[in-house]
Formats: sequence, C-alpha cells, structure tokens
Amino acid sequence: MIEALAGVSAIAGGNGVQLSTAAMTETAKTQGTSFAEAIQSTAAQTLEQVQQSEQMSMAAMHGQTSLQEVVQATVQAEVAVETALSIRNKLIESYQEIMRMPV
Repeated sequence: MIEALAGVSAIAGGNGVQLSTAAMTETAKTQGTSFAEAIQSTAAQTLEQVQQSEQMSMAAMHGQTSLQEVVQATVQAEVAVETALSIRNKLIESYQEIMRMPV
C-alpha cells in the first residue's frame, strides 16, 4: 500500500489532482488481485475441495483408499464450504447495510 502511494505524483493546480502515467503504472503493479478475483479464486478452491472429497469417497467405496484419507478430505471440504458460506453471509450483510444508508 505504501509503495503504491509513494509513486503518486500529484499536481495541485486549479483542476485538482492529476496522476502521472508512471504513477498509475506503479499503482497497477503493486495493487495485486482484485476483490472479484479473490472471491472467484476462493469459490474455485472450495469447489475443487468438494470434488476431491467426492472422489475420495468413491475411491473408498471401491476399496482404493483408506477411511482416514476420506475423513481428512471430507473435513477439508466441510471447512471450505463453511468458510464460503461465511463469506457469502458477510457479503449479503454488507450489501444490506449499504442499501440502508441514506443517500
């Protein structure tokens, strides 16, 4: 965050603040992933863990894996789903709070 602000060159004139091209490029480099990308990545990881848990369960039914591995995969999937639901609930709560704000 500090590095992104360090490259900003502001010109205080009658028009307000203007950013140089170099400052905008530096800010874009240090910014990282967007909020939407982070949410999408989390959703993809959750889906992957749930699918892995299902595959482990199927493998256990065919006798190809141990019960301990199935339990570990199931617990990991459960934690991932609970985390995703918590994030979803917080997003909905935040949205509702924003909608209640007076304009």
